[in-house]
Amino acid sequence: MKLQEHLNAQQVKAAEHVEGPMLVIAGAGSGKTRIVTYRIAHLLEIGVPAEEVLAVTFTNKAADEMRSRIQKLTGKAILATTFHSLGARILRESISPLGYQSHFAIFDEDDSEKVLKECFKERHIKEERGTLKTIRKGISHAKNNMAEESELTKEDPLLADLYSLYQKKLREYNALDFDDLLFLTVRLFEQEPEILERYQNTWNFILVDEYQDTNQAQYHLLQLLSGKHKNVFAVGDPDQSIYSWRGANIENILKFEKDYPNAEVVPLEQNYRSTTHILTGANQLIENNESRYEKNLWSERGEGEKIGFYLCESERDEVTFVLERLYHHHYRENVPLSECVIFYRTHFQSRAFEDALLKENIPYIIIGGISFYMRREIKDILAFLRIATHESDFLSFTRTLSLNKRGIGPATLAKIRICAGEHLIHGCEQILTGQRELKLSQRQREGLREYVETVQQIQHLIHTQKPIDEIIDGTIQKTGYHNLLKENPDTEEDRKGNLDELISKAVEWEEENEGGTLTEFLEELFLKSHQDTTHQTDALRLMTLHNGKGLEFHTVFVVGMEEELFPHANALGNFQALEEERRLCYVGMTRARDQLYLSSARTRYLWGTLRPMRPSRFLSEIPEEHLKKYHKEAFTPYTLDESPTSFEPGDIVKHKDFGSGMIQKVYNTSLGLTYDVLFYENDQVRTLVAKYAKLTRN
Repeated sequence: MKLQEHLNAQQVKAAEHVEGPMLVIAGAGSGKTRIVTYRIAHLLEIGVPAEEVLAVTFTNKAADEMRSRIQKLTGKAILATTFHSLGARILRESISPLGYQSHFAIFDEDDSEKVLKECFKERHIKEERGTLKTIRKGISHAKNNMAEESELTKEDPLLADLYSLYQKKLREYNALDFDDLLFLTVRLFEQEPEILERYQNTWNFILVDEYQDTNQAQYHLLQLLSGKHKNVFAVGDPDQSIYSWRGANIENILKFEKDYPNAEVVPLEQNYRSTTHILTGANQLIENNESRYEKNLWSERGEGEKIGFYLCESERDEVTFVLERLYHHHYRENVPLSECVIFYRTHFQSRAFEDALLKENIPYIIIGGISFYMRREIKDILAFLRIATHESDFLSFTRTLSLNKRGIGPATLAKIRICAGEHLIHGCEQILTGQRELKLSQRQREGLREYVETVQQIQHLIHTQKPIDEIIDGTIQKTGYHNLLKENPDTEEDRKGNLDELISKAVEWEEENEGGTLTEFLEELFLKSHQDTTHQTDALRLMTLHNGKGLEFHTVFVVGMEEELFPHANALGNFQALEEERRLCYVGMTRARDQLYLSSARTRYLWGTLRPMRPSRFLSEIPEEHLKKYHKEAFTPYTLDESPTSFEPGDIVKHKDFGSGMIQKVYNTSLGLTYDVLFYENDQVRTLVAKYAKLTRN
């Protein structure tokens, strides 16, 4: 295979790299997946055994695509997997030194919250609104940051206590939560050097996609796995690091050369996606960030159209502009609606566009809904399968036993669990036959008998080794689940369709995973937290900028480019947060291939009131020679060094005593220029004289 026939010079340099660490700074649209694929193909071609290659990414879709491309190029199969799937694989094989059995259950978010509720009850803590989710988030954050319990005790004793109790209960249930898949893998490697060495010897070449999105647990896992051979091939782009709220740490990629002193760094600067006006405008914007590697993307696609900018009077005016441009590209230029997208910073911004799209009968899809596997009917059937395969899974036992009215409340359920012991279904059978003594009413006894018989019928389906789709279909029938759906006629058909889709998924999975087990199937479904439920009809896409990562479109609209909205109000005054907002804008802009539009409103209904808005500072960071203005009035750019006398209503300011606020009114008095300022800390309007107030722009 001649790499020069498929790759440019910089890509060839990266693909031919064999031993030692390498960081590939892959700019937007520079062929990131392509370079990873060809690098793996090159390793296999020079004789590296396929089983020694490990490719790690963040989504199942990316992992599947990578496996598929390698198979087509080389005819060989390598391990391409997500971080969490990798952790699950390692722990299934080697978890016993940590005190768990290899058939552990993996609890989802709802299951984890139920365990945490038990902890609250045991500690006599009242579940005030939001407290449970706050503690759950704190535990997740601690695990993702590999925090020691001693550190938590110093910072938050209550969190530390609940964290300790929560982990104890998970161990009792022989269960892991999603964060444990990485947290415990790192702990296992730190505590068991022989086990670590075994995996280091297994995977001699590690490739990591989207390295800028790694959190501390993922970072430590990679450090440990590569500690012996240092053969880490990391691909990423600091300019596209937009997930700090998920725990991603941009410093992981910025300090790569410090972590691996002999590392080579190869920038991929040729962009194959966007035209020059779009690309140069995005480059100029992101150069205002300090936390980055220098690179300058370029394209051979030609100048293309300038970036459209519209300064509108209101959000309604903004919607009208977007629809007018949409009609132009779709009906006059025959651009499919599916090749057009409206990006916004926050979800509430979609409402105005949805109203207009419904009125105009324009098909659209909102990307970023509830995961297929988080839907109630799917979770119920999967819970039946989990308790049938792992009888110690108490939360699946609780969920499934509680589906029908059996007269068994929480108190009786707790007694059943204690009496039944670890193997819940077998223990319940012994309760019913009198081998274990537990006082139950006639109704409770009959309800429990019906439940045990149902689970045993499912177990029989499993033990006869029927295909997984038949096991799922049988589970739906034997549980009488369709009768449950009839309780809500409005959703019955939709939920039936979801169950049919689950069966179809099982058929596809079995075709792709010959010899795969039900346990592996259930584990994969859990790890796949999202499923694309979009249909094939030609429809406009609406989504937040965060959901746009990795996508591309012919025509892109980035709307709501105003201070406090984009950049978001929470980022103002925070250097790191503001840089991430700029990266988010950069990501949105570089999704466009041929046409990019940016819009900003002078007024907008925000937080319940009509507010004057000021154009985003990001707009002034794009050189005017790359902009085509669609509004009549000249655009006054946002600058950070204007004198205080230039403040206008809507400006965000800071006062040394009163903190941050917004200019509400500007007028002259006998003392000179005067402002009415709404300060956020106490939600109070203060009147300040400009020459004495010493306000600064926030």
